[in-house]
Amino acid sequence: MDLAMAVPQGNERLESAIAGLEGEAAYAETAYALPVSYALTGMRVTGADEARAAYLASGKNPLVAAECVRAFAGGGVEEAPYTGFLGDTELRRLGYSLVDGSILGLALLVGTPEHADAAAAVCRELQETYMLTFLAGGVTGALTAAGVKVGPGYRLVPLGPGGMAAVHFADILARVAMMFGGVQAGDAGRLLAYARERAKAFVVAFPGLSEEEVAVLDALRPLGIPVLSVDGYEGGEWVAVEAGEAAGRGRDLREIRVKVTAIPIPMACSPAFEGKSIRKEEMHLEFGGGRTPAFELLRMRPPDEVEDGEVTVIGPEADEVAAGAALPLAVMVDVAGKRMKKEYEPVLERRVHTFLNYGEGSWHVAQRDLIWVRLSKEAVAKGVRIRHLGTLLAGRFRADFPDLLDAVAVTLITDEAAVLAARPEAEEVYWQRDERIAGMKDEDAGLFYSCTLCQTFAPNHVCIITPERPALCGAITWLDARIAHEIAPAGANQPVEKGEIVDDLTGEFAGVNRFVKQASHGTVDRVCLYGMMEYPMTACGCFEAVAAVLPETNGVVIVTREYRGETPLGMTFSTLAGTIGGGAQTPGFLGISRNYILSNRFLRAEGGIARVVWMPAHLKEELGERLRQVLGERGMPDLFERIADERTATTLEDLVAFLEKAGHPALAMDPII
Repeated sequence: MDLAMAVPQGNERLESAIAGLEGEAAYAETAYALPVSYALTGMRVTGADEARAAYLASGKNPLVAAECVRAFAGGGVEEAPYTGFLGDTELRRLGYSLVDGSILGLALLVGTPEHADAAAAVCRELQETYMLTFLAGGVTGALTAAGVKVGPGYRLVPLGPGGMAAVHFADILARVAMMFGGVQAGDAGRLLAYARERAKAFVVAFPGLSEEEVAVLDALRPLGIPVLSVDGYEGGEWVAVEAGEAAGRGRDLREIRVKVTAIPIPMACSPAFEGKSIRKEEMHLEFGGGRTPAFELLRMRPPDEVEDGEVTVIGPEADEVAAGAALPLAVMVDVAGKRMKKEYEPVLERRVHTFLNYGEGSWHVAQRDLIWVRLSKEAVAKGVRIRHLGTLLAGRFRADFPDLLDAVAVTLITDEAAVLAARPEAEEVYWQRDERIAGMKDEDAGLFYSCTLCQTFAPNHVCIITPERPALCGAITWLDARIAHEIAPAGANQPVEKGEIVDDLTGEFAGVNRFVKQASHGTVDRVCLYGMMEYPMTACGCFEAVAAVLPETNGVVIVTREYRGETPLGMTFSTLAGTIGGGAQTPGFLGISRNYILSNRFLRAEGGIARVVWMPAHLKEELGERLRQVLGERGMPDLFERIADERTATTLEDLVAFLEKAGHPALAMDPII
């Protein structure tokens, strides 16, 4: 196909299509209307006339035309296995992976490959090099025929069966810019600059695209996204490549640097598989999960007691039990290194979860003595054994912590008597670790810590982590941050001098203000760590929940990322989250982690947890006994039942009636506004 002819002809056909639109359209589960149109023009398109107006306002941008045509043709909804339009919740779920280094860039594969095996090899390389890949057009069918598993859990996201689904790649980039980057809707210049500088993305185009689809891909180039052509597109600014060199050339063009460490086991090992699941019918063998005793423990040992790379299995192997069996399991990781310290043990131990999920056929959830591990039938059929989990762990620990660890050895126990004999040591270690951090208060710490991981996408956001306030993503505690700084002194977790107390109630400190102003590039002058009404901490977009003031109740509503219904605020999580992301300070709204709700510092400036009037039922159940205990310690043992959820109130009127009947304390507190 000659690009010089195809692009203008495709643009003409898109313009004709948008001229014929009728009725209304919307994407589900988003606060950003039609995101590309909204980001470029600031216009919330819901009707045909608005679509045409946005198209003109964008300078007749083909991406706007394609988005409108697709939205009006079905709202971006596709049948399985295709995802269609990804809602804001799913995109935010990917947020932490986009900034923590487990995803280094984004790729879009579109069209229909002439050789399925070649496309499969491209995808395998993208998975192994920490890329999140989206698929549009016939490439999904080709990959499936080649035996490649697709889906968000494999970081191969099939957007739709047609090439026009590629516009969802653009709407993802637009929302990332608005969610995490603080780009305001309608600021096309900042959007383009953000995409060029922050979004490490490229496109691989296979044959079989229509002229309209070619025009859409070509319109991605002004965003700094190169289009690599495989077998069939000539002329223009696309980069011609062979299929085998497409992934590497794309990474080079976007300056994505990655070092891949091969693990000698009979299954692929990559962060691309971290989000997968292994269902019961796919499972050959499982451990723990309530069926058998299981635990994991990482221990520092003297160098002469650790033989690097040694893996020992005590008990039955995977091929010695019938499919569907359950075995006990002890995962004992012994490490040694000149820079290793005992207090690093729990931080490294949590990586067991991450690394075991890197295996294409292994699956792990929870931690400590609550773990649940599975091996798939497919993996065992290919020769994967329990010992290979030890090889995987030893290899990944050495690869990820080369300056910290000199030797790693792994023992895997599947004999029940031996597991039970080893468990008391683990329980004693867990208790000792908890005692070191239990009861630690902010006033006991001379230093707080920052986290700027999210500045990859939210350049002005700074998270301040204290002993009583974990990172808003829920992934990093004060102890984690301290240890991370010791391991990587130039990394994202830096010590923050508290300095003089400006206001003890609100949690404002002179030293914190100085650090935040510098780290936020001068955009944030003051921050109060214990409140939400004055100078609240900024948010990136990775937060687990949003706390928002509801004036009519004199209280605060908490909404989690997982909750998709309407709240008494009249807004969904996506709508709320859209108001506070990207490093903005928004009084009355706060991004938080779940565990922060249990902290003595939670909303202390506004009266603490007594202000909470509503939260989703699943969050109440998750916090459960811990929340009841906290409320009892604070003299409010019956507040748990007085906090409403969607089972008792979904509208403002229902909530007010419930609170009055329950006698919720927020109604009698000082006005929050």
